[in-house]
Amino acid sequence: MAGRFFVPSVVGAQALAHYVVGDYRGAARLYRRDLAQRAATVPADQAWSWTTLMQGDLDRAATEARAESQRAPDEAEPVLTLAEVALAKNDLSAAIDLAERVLRTRRDDYDALLVTAVARGRQGRPDSAIDALKRALRYDHAERRITVFLSILELTGELQSSPASVRPDCLLAHLHRYLSIYDPSHAGVAARYAERAIASGDRADDAFVTLGLTRTKRGYRRAALEAYERAVEINPRNTAALLGAARYRADRGETLEEYRLTKAAFDVAPKDAFVAATFHGLLMQKIGDYRQARTMAETAVGADAGDAEGWWRLASVMSHLGDHNGALKAYQHAAALTPRVPELQTSIGHELVKLDRSTDAAAAYRRAIALNPLGPEPHYGLGRVYGKDRRWADALREYEAGYALGGRDIEDVVGRCELYWETGDAGRADACLVEVLTRDPDNQRGQALLEHVRAAARPASASR
Repeated sequence: MAGRFFVPSVVGAQALAHYVVGDYRGAARLYRRDLAQRAATVPADQAWSWTTLMQGDLDRAATEARAESQRAPDEAEPVLTLAEVALAKNDLSAAIDLAERVLRTRRDDYDALLVTAVARGRQGRPDSAIDALKRALRYDHAERRITVFLSILELTGELQSSPASVRPDCLLAHLHRYLSIYDPSHAGVAARYAERAIASGDRADDAFVTLGLTRTKRGYRRAALEAYERAVEINPRNTAALLGAARYRADRGETLEEYRLTKAAFDVAPKDAFVAATFHGLLMQKIGDYRQARTMAETAVGADAGDAEGWWRLASVMSHLGDHNGALKAYQHAAALTPRVPELQTSIGHELVKLDRSTDAAAAYRRAIALNPLGPEPHYGLGRVYGKDRRWADALREYEAGYALGGRDIEDVVGRCELYWETGDAGRADACLVEVLTRDPDNQRGQALLEHVRAAARPASASR
């Protein structure tokens, strides 16, 4: 179980007790009470509308969120706070409208999808709730807001207590599948609800997908494949089932079958950005069919010039094909459509470096850093620009920033070692290279530089 269930307070202990006996609604309310107490201790200069929401002051949270949104109209977080306030006040239509506003700027935002799922579930629209959960659960990350998690926990408790004749078993299977991210015991519960849904014909294809995923977690891979195949038999357009079967084939090294199943998913839903990105990644990274990847991306942006991810995919394949002018233009199209994405600015920087436009590249990397100060890659990019200009001290500063932020790509670490040598710090260069060769003993750049560093140190040592 994740640490979020174990809160060191009396109220937190009470919440855990309710959770353990299956009273999820009561547990959620107690966890909220503990959260309000902890949020009250947040210093005023660090608080914002979500902090006020956690404290339970819904009206003040809404007022603050609207003010924040006016100051930063492109920022999604205040809108999410407003959506959560609406959800807490049971204004379900407003909660959905606000979540959809977030989804227009952040496709498949996990928290917004979960808010939508809770609101649809409370409206008695389980199919729409499942659709929102399916979109969220296909990613390998989870929500950012503990308050959204508690809303899901509360909804699960509400639905479980409903009479069996009207209980939405397939929706409950998906809710427990989500909760299994934090507590693996929910996987078995999800499977039981999925089996009930199959027996009653409640979206049996999606229930089989849930069975497949829970069986995969338990190591029953062949049984998982059988579940995916049953889902496809029921609904050949179920992309989750097709991609689940494709993952099984990929793990077995059956690339041809992986391609067939992934392409089938794409043919079913070519406008689904997640499916398109999955197929694009297979073409680019495993098959090397750049021509098909380019055609696919060109078709996407030709059909919808506002498809930012289509432009992003097109830029990626053009860069691989060596058309850096074309790649730059495509990345710039994507960035114009989604201006607050730091990864796009970093990619623009990379293309500008390849075009020998160092000043423009540096500006792009700085924009990326401003958008996400915790990202290592734009620091390394800026460091490479400085290194090209022989500004060794500036380059080292950026490489050290990238390393401190968790950037551990081996070639970037070797570059950091080289900069220690260029700036006259042989001792740190030696220690840095030992780290490189411990991780990658066959790294030729590291081997050559370490030999050079130690050869330069030997005459000084011999003279002593």
